[in-house]
Amino acid sequence: MGNLDFIDWNAVSVPEPYEELIGDLGIPYPIFPCGKNKAPLTRNGYKDASADPARVAEMFRACPGARIGMPTGRASGIFVIDIDIKDGPAAVDWMVEHDLQNQTKCVRTQSGGYHLWYRMPQDIDLRNTASRLMRGVDTRGNGGYVLIPPSDGYSEWNTLEPEALPSWLLDRLLARPEPAHRQIAAAVPYRDKGGTPYGLKALAEECHSIRAAPFGQQERTLNSSALKIGALVAGEEIDEGVALSDLLAAAKGMPSQPGRPRWRPQDVDAKVRRAFHDGMRNPRGSGRIVDDGTDYAAPLLAAIDARANLPERNIGALIPTSIMAVDGFLADFVSYTVRTARRPQPFAALAAGISLVSALAGRKYRSGSDLWTNLYTVSIIDSSGGKDHARKVIKRLLAAAGLMQYLGGEDIASGTALHTSLRIHPAKLFVLDECGDFLKGILGAKASAHKQQIARRLKELYTASGDVVLGTEYADQSEKNGRPREDVYNPIASICGTSTPAQFWDAVAGASLADGLMGRFLVFVPQENYPPLQDGEIVSIPDSLVDAAKAIVAGSQKHQPLNLRNLMNSSEAADPYTVPFAAQALPEKERIERRQETLLKQNEGTYITSLAGRIVENAVKLAMIRAVSRDPQDPVITQQDMAWGGELSLHCFDALRSGADRYAADNEGQARMKMVKEAIRTAGEATPRLILRALGMKISVKERDEALSGLLEGGWVTCEERKPEGRGRPSLVYRIA
Repeated sequence: MGNLDFIDWNAVSVPEPYEELIGDLGIPYPIFPCGKNKAPLTRNGYKDASADPARVAEMFRACPGARIGMPTGRASGIFVIDIDIKDGPAAVDWMVEHDLQNQTKCVRTQSGGYHLWYRMPQDIDLRNTASRLMRGVDTRGNGGYVLIPPSDGYSEWNTLEPEALPSWLLDRLLARPEPAHRQIAAAVPYRDKGGTPYGLKALAEECHSIRAAPFGQQERTLNSSALKIGALVAGEEIDEGVALSDLLAAAKGMPSQPGRPRWRPQDVDAKVRRAFHDGMRNPRGSGRIVDDGTDYAAPLLAAIDARANLPERNIGALIPTSIMAVDGFLADFVSYTVRTARRPQPFAALAAGISLVSALAGRKYRSGSDLWTNLYTVSIIDSSGGKDHARKVIKRLLAAAGLMQYLGGEDIASGTALHTSLRIHPAKLFVLDECGDFLKGILGAKASAHKQQIARRLKELYTASGDVVLGTEYADQSEKNGRPREDVYNPIASICGTSTPAQFWDAVAGASLADGLMGRFLVFVPQENYPPLQDGEIVSIPDSLVDAAKAIVAGSQKHQPLNLRNLMNSSEAADPYTVPFAAQALPEKERIERRQETLLKQNEGTYITSLAGRIVENAVKLAMIRAVSRDPQDPVITQQDMAWGGELSLHCFDALRSGADRYAADNEGQARMKMVKEAIRTAGEATPRLILRALGMKISVKERDEALSGLLEGGWVTCEERKPEGRGRPSLVYRIA
């Protein structure tokens, strides 16, 4: 290794995460070190918190890389509302309904939830609460603490300062909670006409179950009951009109959960009819149904559960309004794409616009750090959610501008085919539908040799834009009949992919994340898979959008390259215009670099480092693309560009990391544990039988029990024994810890 005695190791220091908090006025809040499991690493926990730099340095010196805890309440002057996601998206929906995330300081947590920071009210003893405001919404006041950025997994969602706690929230926190009581719905009288006695009795009981369904289980109960009754109608046990009428009446009598949007009659009607008609495809009669507790709707419910067992909206998280604040070509592209869409998806439109600029600007621009514009993006939207429209706009725009040479094929057959395509034209955008299946095909354990070659080539191309990619060596390279090696200088290969959640996260689960290709993708997940439909305008591509695309292709007029022809000649090196950083942009870039370093240090030895290692690189590329979009003639990376690029890069990293945490695994045992954990998370609470059903029998009873044992031992789930009201054996019920 050589002689390293010349190094003064006492002078070598690695900055600690907490040091980012130290400003001109010192440390703004008292802090203390915490471990990866959130537990304090000091003897007296949050009571040891201090804002004195010397005391803080002493505490953190004993545990380098520790996460940062902050006591809440009077100790820091901060009161926190904790929006949790372990019980599903209801708490996030409540936050969004009241727009709380845009009214005060908001922090994204490692689990995908949110911390809303408020100034602690004076002379009021607000303490910790659990689900006082609504299920999944906790608070941290006197006697509590939270982890804060830049702790691993925690990031600032906005740049607001803590505001005063809204009076309506304070009133609800101070109100005495009503004593818990169980709502008991009156039983529906049995009909004496409209079916057999057996069928009418079953109809009455299922209608009763719908009305009495507890909050959090209403939709599942509605599906189950409508499926069962539909099956009995098909088995000629109940008249169809009678059954459907009673089911709809019961469903419309379901109470809405406090703090959540009210049930809309049209939604309830659609859910009942869909499940009812699904049930009618499997006729059942009294001769084939024994009232022994057997759930004969299980196969259909398993199909529903399989569809539901996808990442919730919070995998992608809410999208800060600042991320959508773009101008120039990007703003015009997003505007046109949104207003012409049947189902508008602005975030996916932004991803498509960024990908398009990255290709059009290829070989014309580079940053002062020699980063070029190539990027890989993927938008994750469910089927019929509007994921295809932005891709269609790209094709129409390039055709209208006469720039189809910038568009690659919609499938890539091999690494050699990819190399040949870039040899023909060295800057190309590959628009890939079903990108999840594509990634699974090239990264999965069963990928063929030529598919693996695509993955290797894509990894190489991502970092080779400033270099030359060497072609394949052939035995005969003679001028007459041979095939010489074909090199590609400065290749710009960009990807604009779309995928359904199931396909993409399945690819993530089956890929080796330490491989590095996944970490090169910017993952865009919209807030809603199904935004409201609109009558999209039928408008031709505007001339202004065509002209703007051509202006980007033309490059900067300030630049006089050594050889203009070389800019798009793959066999010779390009001489692009160097986009300068404004003075204020450099400190912003350094802040993002510190954030990346923190993530790398705190996740050393894990696959997270392969995902986090591209944050700064992607941030600079995004900032440059935003600058070129705004002014292709004289682009300058401003502080606002760099902040935007960093925010978007971190947002996409968080989306990919959240999904990887849920679905990626290093071995089969870990994969089964994550499958079981996700089934419990999706259901809210689940019995062992329900877990098997939710997973579509993908695992055996033994494998399920082993996974549950591991989850319990690791503290990820809790288990309680629940006794039935009447006769019967008690059952075990699991919940996310």
